[in-house]
Amino acid sequence: MTQPAITHQISALERELGAKLFLRTTRNVSLTRAGELFLEDAKRMLDLEERAMDRLRQAEQTDNLSLKIGYLNSPCRHFLPKLMREYRSRYPQVRVELVRGVAEDLQKGCEEAAYDVAFSVLSDLQGMSQYHCRRLVADFYCLVCPPNHSCLDNTAIDYGRLATEPFVCLSREGGSYMYKQFRDICRDMGFTPRVAAEYPAMEDVLFAVECGQALAILPYHIREYMHTDLVFLPLDGTSPVIEVGVAWRRQSDNPAVRWFIDLIHHYLVEQPNLF
Repeated sequence: MTQPAITHQISALERELGAKLFLRTTRNVSLTRAGELFLEDAKRMLDLEERAMDRLRQAEQTDNLSLKIGYLNSPCRHFLPKLMREYRSRYPQVRVELVRGVAEDLQKGCEEAAYDVAFSVLSDLQGMSQYHCRRLVADFYCLVCPPNHSCLDNTAIDYGRLATEPFVCLSREGGSYMYKQFRDICRDMGFTPRVAAEYPAMEDVLFAVECGQALAILPYHIREYMHTDLVFLPLDGTSPVIEVGVAWRRQSDNPAVRWFIDLIHHYLVEQPNLF
């Protein structure tokens, strides 16, 4: 622009604002106090405009994003709903598909790279060549029984009676790792469990215990899985723990995956008790 055009624009702006923005001398031009204040606001307005344009461009570029999440229901029930609500509030443009599966199906799905993100037993997720993996939480096992069961004495476990009691558990197909750990725990306590039934879903295991059919040995977080008056008593001594982890695609240009994992890392640092 030529000098007269600049001078004309400045004069027009000062008339519009009703304030003197510049001090002019024969030697230089400087801002008045009003000019300094207006410059600060003008910079903020320009920054806001740029951010608005960036958000529009991002929305256009990510309008068709999707995220497929496979999850194991029982260990994820106490944290995944809150995590998903926060993610949806931050990234409403992402279409999320939640796929519940048993551990064996989730492991197979990860081997076939069927999920963007998966939550399952950590040992099933480790070693997947196409996925990063991170441990989220470790849970200990407890005895699950009706509140007035005869094996309880002042909320203490009568271990001598457990060998004579019927048990229900997850089937190998429903949770092979948990199935093995249940057997190992009973062996360490000195008996082979008398298994009355095996079920593919955790709901069925808990329902059988509620109906008084048998006892169960399950991870402690299961107490938050459904509303029940069952008693969850931690086992004495050292018993195995079950670790839950998250896996996500290594080579993915989908920003929805990165946003989701960043959110998990945020909660691990700021609110680790979520898990």
